[in-house]
Amino acid sequence: MQKLKLSAREIALTAIFAALSWIVSEFVPGIPIIGASGSSISFDASLAPIYGVIIGPYLGFLAAVIGGLAAAGNLFTILTSFCTGISAFVAGMLTTRRVGKKIYGWIFSVAAIAILLVGWYSTDVGRAAPFYPIPHITGLLLVLIARGWIATKILEEKAEEKTVKKLKTEYMAWGTICLLIGATCYFAYMDLANLSSLEILAILPFLNYAMFIIGAFSIIYGFFSWIKPGFVTAIAIACYCGIIADHMLGNLIFLGMMDVVAPSLKGASSEFIASIFMMVLPISVIERTLFTAIATTIAVALLPILRKAGLTYRKAQMES
Repeated sequence: MQKLKLSAREIALTAIFAALSWIVSEFVPGIPIIGASGSSISFDASLAPIYGVIIGPYLGFLAAVIGGLAAAGNLFTILTSFCTGISAFVAGMLTTRRVGKKIYGWIFSVAAIAILLVGWYSTDVGRAAPFYPIPHITGLLLVLIARGWIATKILEEKAEEKTVKKLKTEYMAWGTICLLIGATCYFAYMDLANLSSLEILAILPFLNYAMFIIGAFSIIYGFFSWIKPGFVTAIAIACYCGIIADHMLGNLIFLGMMDVVAPSLKGASSEFIASIFMMVLPISVIERTLFTAIATTIAVALLPILRKAGLTYRKAQMES
């Protein structure tokens, strides 16, 4: 195994991503967590996999955790800072060909996701909601099927000018319109929910995620259609697996601190809490799909550019 040697460039990139994580967590409005008053899911969850893809699993983990801790305001947010950390680690390992000479990076990602799934089923709520981790099991299966293909496809992609073709601007324009409509409706519904005594209105903002998803994937298709589809798919799988690892760790932390973050559920039966998890599962799927789309869009744009400019050391790391 190679000795860990940090260059000034690597330290600088880690500091930049840690600062970005803090800025997004501190100043960008998050998504309210149903049942946990005053808590929200930071949009930094959509950026954390990118840290792992670009600067590697270890530095990506460090950047995400430092940024999260800097923005933390209580014990719950301190613990959930490690959610984005595990996201960066999982995505980073999936894009690392080998750790040392014999161990493949994807094995560490499988182990991390599997441990989180075991953690879910070790709880009373988890056993009462056995189908809740469907998105997470899907991610685990994707890794087991793809294995080293993810790192290989990312390594093969070159940011060469001759690969550039005409952009499909009509899809980009449509995607931008969808994102604007989704954002406008989201905050409009939030204001309506705050003014109204009907708590059910708090669910309405999540319906706009359909617009976010359509818009995000339209932009991806329009802007990155000239890039090899294998590269985009590999990035998407890595980001998705990191994001669902973040989600499951957050669920476990929520269950462990439920009496503090969701006092209204104190004393409730495991079956009742499990029914709430199952009720919000469609929302969680939409939310994590949106985060995956955001992460994929940014990573697909950044990684080839940084590699071509010589500002990333990930190529050498993936070849090790």
